[in-house]
Amino acid sequence: MLMKKSNYFFLTVIAFSFAISSCDSTKNSSNAMEKAYTMASKSKDRETVISTLTLWLANDSSIGKWAYDTLAYYHYFYRVTPGAVRNPATPKYYSEEGLKLNPNNLFLRDIKAKLLLEEGKDTASFDMFAQMWKETGDMTYYWDMTFIEIARNKIGVADSMVQSSLKLADISKKKVKMEHIQAQITENVNAAAAFYYLDALIKNAQRNVLGAAESLKKALDAEPEFYAARRTIMELQRMSGQQ
Repeated sequence: MLMKKSNYFFLTVIAFSFAISSCDSTKNSSNAMEKAYTMASKSKDRETVISTLTLWLANDSSIGKWAYDTLAYYHYFYRVTPGAVRNPATPKYYSEEGLKLNPNNLFLRDIKAKLLLEEGKDTASFDMFAQMWKETGDMTYYWDMTFIEIARNKIGVADSMVQSSLKLADISKKKVKMEHIQAQITENVNAAAAFYYLDALIKNAQRNVLGAAESLKKALDAEPEFYAARRTIMELQRMSGQQ
């Protein structure tokens, strides 16, 4: 009997030792991946950020509350081949996994809404932006809604949204965040400039090139370093030169 108890005690000690060893191994692995992720982030090595964070998340699900945000954004904003149509499935997957943990995460909801638009699901995208606009009053979401109406060729509706926005007393005090994925540029611009830019797109759709150029000038007066406006006015000048 004593022998059996000794064997049981010995096996328990061995099992406990293995458990501690396993925990230490997992902890050491997580620490190594955290260091690799931090180094890759600091050096702006985006591919390593993605691969390391994917492995780290698979090894430690507790980091999901922030890791899904990063993976969704990196796949959405950086995993793009200029001039090519990309498959939005991967960033959408990570955004949806993150939203399972935090359904109210505006960062991931914004990414998902933009990916829905890429997929041609403009109604679902518009509805998401409309809900975020209702919750926050952030002009960025209203700008996105207006842009979708232009893309839908609902020019009259979009024009009404632009004009009502430009009439707001505090429009120049607000900001609109714009992402230019192909150029890898993010801008946080004066809201008046952002809506003058949309006004230029509307006028250009109406074949009013002079009116579009005038609206772009107003956008640049409000935000001199406005990348989208500068690029568009250069394109208009190039087109006019070709004609």
